[in-house]
Amino acid sequence: MSRATDTEHSGKPIRIRGLVLPTLLVQLLETGQWRHPGDGVLHEVMPWFEDPLDFLSDYDEIRGESRSLLHFLAADEITSELFRLTRGSTATAPVELPWLDVELAVLIAVNRHAGDDLAIALDYRTSTSDPSVVASDFVTDRRRCAWRTVAPTFSAFAAALHLLGPREYNYVGPADIFDQVEQGHRGYAITSHSDLATWLTRQTAQPPEEPFTYVIDLAGTLRLAPQRSEHVACAGRDPVLGAGEITFAEDLGTWAVTEISNQSTGYCPDPSSWPAVAAALDRAGIDHPAEFTHPIVFRRCRRCRQRNIVKDDHFVCAVCGNALPTTWNMDEPGIPLQ
Repeated sequence: MSRATDTEHSGKPIRIRGLVLPTLLVQLLETGQWRHPGDGVLHEVMPWFEDPLDFLSDYDEIRGESRSLLHFLAADEITSELFRLTRGSTATAPVELPWLDVELAVLIAVNRHAGDDLAIALDYRTSTSDPSVVASDFVTDRRRCAWRTVAPTFSAFAAALHLLGPREYNYVGPADIFDQVEQGHRGYAITSHSDLATWLTRQTAQPPEEPFTYVIDLAGTLRLAPQRSEHVACAGRDPVLGAGEITFAEDLGTWAVTEISNQSTGYCPDPSSWPAVAAALDRAGIDHPAEFTHPIVFRRCRRCRQRNIVKDDHFVCAVCGNALPTTWNMDEPGIPLQ
């Protein structure tokens, strides 16, 4: 059992002083991937930091250090002013940077050496699911702390620190569909805009503006197949970095992605697969949206083992009513097919 899960119940949201930790942070903690990336990488993201930091490696550490925000706030008014800490619930105006609202903040990294007074925090003023990341700055003005934005979301912060290796998704759909697929036959590889234009002109069974099946293979290449093709067939039975449906539109001879999802009930990829999908499109020189236009959240029920699509953050199994995990778990065993 990892240190992160020692005191937690699997599948339940992890709360720190009432604030739910981002799903990605929970995943990184429980897999041991939430770790210091090295001073060089950290300095690229936060060039004003001069002293070393320690990343908090388990929930108890995060809870304990986050309580220190309240300690500093309660110390005296001078200390609160020095560190620019306040409570939004008692403020007479909205609390904005360079101030930190301690009621909506969770510390995730702190100074390694006593007295350095450094910290990185999740700032839930921007989002309750993927909060921004802020850090203290005593370098710009050594007389007083200023809290600065490091990344607009925790997901972006983790990506900037290169903590996110692309997840490989194995096929988790019906076995009979898998058995019907001939290994080695894959969807059409798209490595350039020319490849895409050529392939689309050959698709006579459907209009080119309708959705197609896509996967991102383990080499990071976009592969396409006609609509209603099985994703496992498009992948040639192999694991993938991403899968879903994709729609293109043409403007003055240039094709671009207009809609894209991670909707694949065969692979059930997480919305966090988007960076691998975007990278494949970028390498092929194909314009695309900034994120999935139709993100799908898949979870497997740990009681009845059925696959679920979660809507509106309602993590309850549609089959048996059991609570669903808040982190991706589709690689857990399902019900064997008879």
